[in-house]
Amino acid sequence: MARSLLFLLLAASSLVGATCKDAVHKLQQTGKANLEVRLAKSTTCTKENLQVRREWGDISKRERREYIAAMLCLMTKPSQLDQTEYPGAKTRYNDFVAVHINQTLAIHGTGSFLAWHRYFTWSFERVLREECGYTGTQPYWNWGKWAADPANSPLFDGSDTSLSGNGLKIDNNEDTDYYPAGPGGGCIYSGPFVK
Repeated sequence: MARSLLFLLLAASSLVGATCKDAVHKLQQTGKANLEVRLAKSTTCTKENLQVRREWGDISKRERREYIAAMLCLMTKPSQLDQTEYPGAKTRYNDFVAVHINQTLAIHGTGSFLAWHRYFTWSFERVLREECGYTGTQPYWNWGKWAADPANSPLFDGSDTSLSGNGLKIDNNEDTDYYPAGPGGGCIYSGPFVK
């Protein structure tokens, strides 16, 4: 499947190349050429084992349910962190939350931001696979695609194939200097993670 996705991606990039002659196209072509060179030199990374991460709305409902099942699995496994350093981490899922919170000030706003998060995401994906039998890739949310109406994105629509709903409206949620009061923000009552 990864192989067919790669060939589909390469075919699509060729189609884009025929219609777009701008800086993004040049970057895409350079990236494609660099990928081909690296793949040719690698003994472990090949076109056959290359995986493509996809946007939540582009994966099937079955794939969403598999991802959700793996997340729920992590939430049942005990923490592997030192409880004297991370007393709030009770589950394997909490391990990732705790590490991210603990590293926030050292990572956010630094030159390491992207590399650290890329490794963090890869580590999370690996744990989903190795400890919970997940076979897909870590999906992402294309914020720009859903920015005008995030509550109706398939990630937050509150269905059994979303990660949650918007939560109950919190009364007296006044506008701040950062963002206006919204329609939710309280406890969630829809989606697969309601407890």
